[in-house]
Order: sequence, then structure tokens, then C-alpha cells
Amino acid sequence: KQWYQRRVAITAGNMLRGLSRSKEVTPMGVISVIGLLLLIVTFAITIAVFPLVSVLEDSFVNALHFPEVNFLQGFVTKDGLQHVVESHYGRARTLTLDGRATLSWVTIRALIHGMFTSNYGGVTERVRHFYGSGSVCLFKYFVDRDDPQVGYSWALLALTFTCFILISTSYLIILLLSVRSSRSVKSDDAARRNARLQRKVTLIIATDFICWLPFILIALLHTLEVINATSLYALFSVIVLPLNSVINPLLYDDAVRGAVKKVSVKLSSLQSTATLR
Repeated sequence: KQWYQRRVAITAGNMLRGLSRSKEVTPMGVISVIGLLLLIVTFAITIAVFPLVSVLEDSFVNALHFPEVNFLQGFVTKDGLQHVVESHYGRARTLTLDGRATLSWVTIRALIHGMFTSNYGGVTERVRHFYGSGSVCLFKYFVDRDDPQVGYSWALLALTFTCFILISTSYLIILLLSVRSSRSVKSDDAARRNARLQRKVTLIIATDFICWLPFILIALLHTLEVINATSLYALFSVIVLPLNSVINPLLYDDAVRGAVKKVSVKLSSLQSTATLR
């Protein structure tokens, strides 16, 4: 999700810069770019908010915690709470409430609250939802087979991987065409431009590969229970993937790369001056 949103956003930014530099800026071109940006924002918000919709909580809520209930320690999963209510009310009665083997969160809440009368002050509850499953409040990509959101998370990972393959293939085609063009041109300037383009495309593909392929592979191994990668999620989400976003503008935009180079030269100059003093 984060990767293809950033990729399309960068592409849209380049389109806006291209339009601003063009001598023939058409209204349809501006409208197309604005429409693309609105589509990106709408899609990103939809993906982020979708797991928080209360109607869909059976597909995203992981567990509930009832602080006043001493025998329910910490957050308890749906299976655990269903076992509790079946033991209290009887399995035959509880299963007829929803008409299915697995009770909904709405039914489980009602049954748990019904176990404690208002004479005892009732019970309150805390929810462990999609974004609160770990120590870092982030989108949950590392899912177990029993997680309710396993289908949703892997659908987005599959979409991310598909986008990576399509974009990498497009870049490889550009690279091959650039190499072929370099062999046919005789101008030194054109050869330098092609060489610069080839380096840029190679770096774009390499950085995306290094950042995303290991992440998707580790997520797969975690879901298959080959490894437990829970401790690595914060590392990837807070450092590795954002680092890919930081690198992308440097690769896409020559102006940004030039500004960074000037700042680096300036800092090196100041450091040398300080050392001489």
C-alpha cells in the first residue's frame, strides 16, 4: 500500500513539474493530473479507514479486554471468549444466536455483559483492533494464519508485489531501449544522457527490490509459521520502507539530487574549515 501510493504520488509530482515547465499547458492536462492526485488520496484514505469500520470488526478486531473481569486476564481472542460464553450459557444456546459456528463480536459482547449484572457495576471493554496489534501502531502486514485480517493484509501485499513486477518490467524495457539507443547514437551528449538514464533506472529497480522483496518474503514466512518475524516489523516499517521513500525523490528528480549534493559539499567544506581551526 505505502509503496505504490508513494510511487504514483512521485509520478504525479513529476507530471505537475512537467506541466509547469511546458510551454503548452492544456486545461485537460491539468485536470488529468488533479484527478490522478484525488484518486490517490481517496484510495489511500479508503485503505487506511477500511479496517476501522465497525460493521467489519469481525474481519479486523483481534481481541477484547475486560478490566473488571478477573478471570479474563489481558486481551482475549474471539475463540477464547466464545469458549467462555459457551461454558456459561451452554453451547446449544449460544450457537443458535448467530446461526453459525463462530459468534460475532456483537454477540460475544452482549453475552459477556449479560454475565455481570448492573449490581456489580457491569463491565467495560478495550479493543485490540487492526492498528493496535503490536507495540508500534502501524498497518499489520505480518499476520498469522488465525488472524482475522490475514486475507486483507495479503491482498494488499499481493497488489504491492504485482505493482512492483509491472513497474520493474516497465523500467527494464526503458533500460533495454536506452542501451539500444546508446549503441546507435554518435553524439557524446546523447550517450551521456543515456548512460545517466541507465544508472537511474538501475538504481530505482535495485532500491525497490532491496526494500520490498525481503519484506514480502519475511511476511510470507511469518504467515506460514516458518519464522516468527514480529520483532522485525518495527525495523522494516519505521526504517527500511521509509528509507525507500527518502531515496526515491533523489533518484527521480535531478533538482532534488543537485540540492542534496550542494548541501553535502557545503557541509564538507564547513567540516574542513572547522578541522583546520
